[in-house]
Amino acid sequence: MIPVALPSVEALLFLAFLLVTTFVWVVWTLGLVLRYAAGRWKRPMILPYGLVTAVAVFTLWQIGDFYLQMHAYDKERAARYSPELSEPIRLGQIDMPKGTKLELSVADTPESFNRALFPHPVSVAGTDAVEIVRYISIKTNENYETIGFTPDNMRITGRGVTTQSGWRCDATQPLQFDLKPDGGISAFSTCILADGNVVDGITLPKGTFLRSSTGNVYTDGFIDSDRWVLDTPEGQIVRIDNFDLSEATLALDGERKLHEVKRGVLSKDATLGAYHHAAGSTIRYNPRHLRNDYPGAWLIAPPLPASDAPPVPAQNIVQGRDGKLLAVLTN
Repeated sequence: MIPVALPSVEALLFLAFLLVTTFVWVVWTLGLVLRYAAGRWKRPMILPYGLVTAVAVFTLWQIGDFYLQMHAYDKERAARYSPELSEPIRLGQIDMPKGTKLELSVADTPESFNRALFPHPVSVAGTDAVEIVRYISIKTNENYETIGFTPDNMRITGRGVTTQSGWRCDATQPLQFDLKPDGGISAFSTCILADGNVVDGITLPKGTFLRSSTGNVYTDGFIDSDRWVLDTPEGQIVRIDNFDLSEATLALDGERKLHEVKRGVLSKDATLGAYHHAAGSTIRYNPRHLRNDYPGAWLIAPPLPASDAPPVPAQNIVQGRDGKLLAVLTN
């Protein structure tokens, strides 16, 4: 954090004196004007009124000068931090057209742009992009002077639908990419899915949030095999086997096979094998703590009882995808 010196008490008192005196002058002058308009004019005391007027004029002049300086500063800052390209140029491995509006992280350094707004769609990573937002890591020395910067990730917003790593993404919502130090794309990271995504026989609803993963890391150091994690949008249903799930989070492995259902709520009654499950049941698939004994199994917990119902031990059902009962777990 850059240290900033606070104004002294004397400076604050002097500023308060100037403002109060100016206020008194305004009220006094308005009173004189009203008296003159009403025909009750009376000459003010010349010396006190003159002193107050002098202080007020000085204060107003200082305020006006400060405003002009701030206006000039804002114009200079806009020119240094928010330029508009006068000719096409390549920045961050992106060909930017004339008229592109930039926002820079480092003054007078177009390569440090953290936002680019294009005058027309530009092809970036297979997307008709209209806006790019980048997160820039700034490096400073012990004197808080900028000595370098590194782009970390980039979000692209565009038009239509784009395909990224085999996923159909809604380009009107931000798509995120990890970046190399030179600004080039390192890897696709996240997007909001469009229609038409089917994986492992599962039709994913439009609006599902997708993110890539290098494996969920548990507190004991275990790294899971998930490579894609999907959160279905509120109010949308995803069907897996005989279950219609809402509020679902799915994890897929590197081959995009269902690896785990981290959570989900049964949106309506369902039957799997010989067992009936009520709407509101909590559904999980292949949770880690069951994999050794029951790999690739469903864990189904019944809905919570009503608040006025007597307490009953909850029995969680473990079933295979074929409906076979594997275990009954009592909490």
